Amino acid sequence: MKSLLNIFVTSDQHFNHFKISQLCGRKFRSLEEMHNVMIKLWNNTIRPQDIVIHLGDIVLTKGDSSNLKFIIKQLNGRKILVKGNHDRKSYSWYLNNGFDFICEKFNWYYNRKKILFLHDPNKITVEDTKKYNFIIHGHIHNKKNMIRKRKKCTLINVSVEKTNYFPLNLHTLLEKLNRFN
Repeated sequence: MKSLLNIFVTSDQHFNHFKISQLCGRKFRSLEEMHNVMIKLWNNTIRPQDIVIHLGDIVLTKGDSSNLKFIIKQLNGRKILVKGNHDRKSYSWYLNNGFDFICEKFNWYYNRKKILFLHDPNKITVEDTKKYNFIIHGHIHNKKNMIRKRKKCTLINVSVEKTNYFPLNLHTLLEKLNRFN
């Protein structure tokens, strides 16, 4: 039987930012293709009742952003945004356009493990690596391995380049990592 509610994590779609394809080796031929593929993969994974923790840079908000509301509202799920460096609209803009909660970072307990969710792993402190079992982030796209260890902490990069553009089920991801550790 399928769960009534699932929680997913993802980061760095960069809707409205086609240059990211060149910068990160994405194979899309156009901005429209990138939008269509990522919206389809998101909606084939996420149901309307699911929760998505988006770890920043969902859209590039420089220049013409008239289509951003349309893109975000097409995405299934109840959405939490942990703001990234390209998420420059106001909190109220995101709340009025498809997000249920916005923050800079937050922590959560899951099966007695403490998790930190944030966008940029360069802002992780030594204290964070001692305090948290898992730190889930985006920002670095395909520059480093998806899973890295720092002291007793496991860092997990959920940028779309590392996840084949799919949001990842948080429970499944953490259960695999618990078995691995």
